[in-house]
Amino acid sequence: MPNSISRRAFAERLALAAAAPFVVQDLSPLPPLRDAERGSEGGGYQAQQAPEPSALAKALAEGIRLRYGDRLTADDMRTITRSIDGRLRGAERLYQAALTNADEPDFVYRVYRGD
Repeated sequence: MPNSISRRAFAERLALAAAAPFVVQDLSPLPPLRDAERGSEGGGYQAQQAPEPSALAKALAEGIRLRYGDRLTADDMRTITRSIDGRLRGAERLYQAALTNADEPDFVYRVYRGD
């Protein structure tokens, strides 16, 4: 019989695999800074302060810590909290975009009726 795992272990691995893109996206390398963003010491980079995560992001991350805390380090939790906060801020920006009833998509859908 091949490597068999329990349904619970399979579900946990599936959930972790589904969450991976959300965590990994925030781990991409930072783009190089422009000259205006560099320090005055001739090319030294200034440490950019990340904004403090919102209370909602911290609460959601706490739920993840309670569920998977035995598998996560403190650095993992900081990364997850920042990721959650970034997604919440993105959702907030979407809510701020005002759309009217006349706004339409960039394409027009037409049903193909044949020749």
